[in-house]
Amino acid sequence: ERELDELYSYMLPFYEKGMDGVIVQDLGVLRFLRTYFPGLALHASTQMALTGPKGVRLVRDEKVSRVVPARELSLGELISLKEETGVEIEAFVHGAMCYSYSGQCLLSSILGGRSGNRGRCAQPCRLPYQAAGISPKAAAAQKDCYPLSMKDLCTISLLPALIEAGIDSFKIEGRMKSPEYVAGVTAIYRKYMDKYYADPQQTYQVAKEDEIFLRHLYIRTDICQGYYEQHNSKSMVTIKKPGYSGTDPAVLETIRQQYLTKKPEISAQGFVTIYIGEKPKFTLSCQGISVTAEGESLVSQAQNQPLTRTDIEKRFCKMGDTFFKIEQLTIETDNKSFLPVKILNELRRQACAQLEEKLLTLKNIERTVSPIEMDNNVDKTANTANIKNNVDKTASTNKTDNFILTAAVLTMEQLEEVLQYSTIQRIYLDADLFIKNNLDKSKLNKKTIQNKNNLRGKSFYLALPYILRRRSYPYLAIYQRFLEQESVLPFSFEGVLVRNLEELQWLNDIGYKGKRIADFSIGAWNREAEKFFLSLCDQITASIELNKKELQELSGFADMEYVLYGRLPLMFSANCMQKTVQTCIADRESVQNIYCLTDRYNNVFPILQNCCHCYNILYNSVPLSLHGQFEGLRKQGIGSYRLDFTIESSAEVKKILAYYCDNLRNNNGLPFPLEHYTNGHYKRGVE
Repeated sequence: ERELDELYSYMLPFYEKGMDGVIVQDLGVLRFLRTYFPGLALHASTQMALTGPKGVRLVRDEKVSRVVPARELSLGELISLKEETGVEIEAFVHGAMCYSYSGQCLLSSILGGRSGNRGRCAQPCRLPYQAAGISPKAAAAQKDCYPLSMKDLCTISLLPALIEAGIDSFKIEGRMKSPEYVAGVTAIYRKYMDKYYADPQQTYQVAKEDEIFLRHLYIRTDICQGYYEQHNSKSMVTIKKPGYSGTDPAVLETIRQQYLTKKPEISAQGFVTIYIGEKPKFTLSCQGISVTAEGESLVSQAQNQPLTRTDIEKRFCKMGDTFFKIEQLTIETDNKSFLPVKILNELRRQACAQLEEKLLTLKNIERTVSPIEMDNNVDKTANTANIKNNVDKTASTNKTDNFILTAAVLTMEQLEEVLQYSTIQRIYLDADLFIKNNLDKSKLNKKTIQNKNNLRGKSFYLALPYILRRRSYPYLAIYQRFLEQESVLPFSFEGVLVRNLEELQWLNDIGYKGKRIADFSIGAWNREAEKFFLSLCDQITASIELNKKELQELSGFADMEYVLYGRLPLMFSANCMQKTVQTCIADRESVQNIYCLTDRYNNVFPILQNCCHCYNILYNSVPLSLHGQFEGLRKQGIGSYRLDFTIESSAEVKKILAYYCDNLRNNNGLPFPLEHYTNGHYKRGVE
């Protein structure tokens, strides 16, 4: 929130100078820029994790003109996305790849305090891990490997297909890379784009020397074609090595000489007039822009040697250290005139400086921001402290005993334990829980679920998938039947837990009238983002990456839920650990398939394979538990607190429920049942 207060003054000079557009991840920032800087083109970053046309339509309605979709999308998905939305598509074609869906990764922030979601990734995915089943002993038996380290993307051989798919812009990952890398890669892709456009019918083939050239530019061990033609594959992962394969010094030197040391030149046309009794003039033109430099004194008659055309051409074609190159010079003179060389040189310098300035400010469309808008921005900043103080006063006088406890479950066994506790007032059920069990009545009619007393006083919410791709669209009809109570379930759903923008738009499309809770994965970092999501949802789950102070800045502005306990999902990936290390099992009927990674400190990270939607979730090695911070949380006025059960057994769920349900309200002083846990970012925050 504090950063958002600085955004206006940061953007203002760029806006006034004619900046064309911005690429945006945060939906609060998006709305802010749209309001205060209406002339900017708004592009949606791949960090928004847009995975389909529904989410793209949602941001299109927020005036986004171009999107960079998730890198995991296939070529077919991109074609459909373009056809169904009409929004410009920008797709990655070359560079480093993330293992997780971008914008949905907590691995770096939890392990190292640097958020990949904020562009500060420390790349722990490039470190060695031991991969095996759930048993730590089995994991330790494996050799170190690099199952999270993706090969670099290289699509030079796919360019015709990408062009014909209607992709509007090719994106080369060049941030934090050297000038040689950026220049060299760009030159090769430009070469083959031009080659294709020159004759689309000719056989397209990349020369072997150009392939070698690309491979010698900071490639990470090896290259792959990404997800364009495959959903996932072990061939996309380095596995054996994490680092770069090196760079050929000869290649770097070639690039330096061709692109980096060679001065860029801009073609220009000149027009000189030198006549006795008139002021000398030099007009310089380029790209449809013209400027004229005029001497201060009148031209005199030559006493001995008049200026010749050769003399004039020599002086005005000598562009020195400017970027201009005279392609054509027109000279008009009476062949009787005289001007000192100093004046001729000064005319040339003046014209070059004027033309350079005019070209540099060509984009300056004299944008202005009204005083009212600026005053509003100042008021907003000034009100921040007042609102925070009001929140503090309200929270301190009211201990907020009216909070509710909620629970999210992935398995039937977890659900049965949660139903035992009347303290749990809201239950989030994994949307695929009953699909995986084929709505088996023998499982639904267990005594615990059948007992109406266990259902009394509880509201049930359908927790939708974290990742929703086109392959999952058939499930939407089933979810809709659940929400419309057309199922054999012994209870009805009061609302949904929404995990992404695709699902928000789907709920809009079906005209859903029930309650919507936005999960932490949607990323509400500031008040403007809260406003956006509250226009579509009834409640927001606070971001996992907010610390205590940042949470306090937001808690007074919206009805918020906070995760009190749970294994934090550190990564969501299209690639599958089971498939990478062993082979695909595609067990869509299983509630959860668990693999695990062990790091160099012997921390074990469980990985859940979601075979319904074909993505993996990598969980933290220890659960988050804020039982020691609960008094502080209550003072912030948060309305509900969630216990998020994922891979816990029935016995583990029972222990956690007994502690939180019996101890928090009554303060019985019971010890927390788990030896190892983390406070996450609540105290330390994140870069």
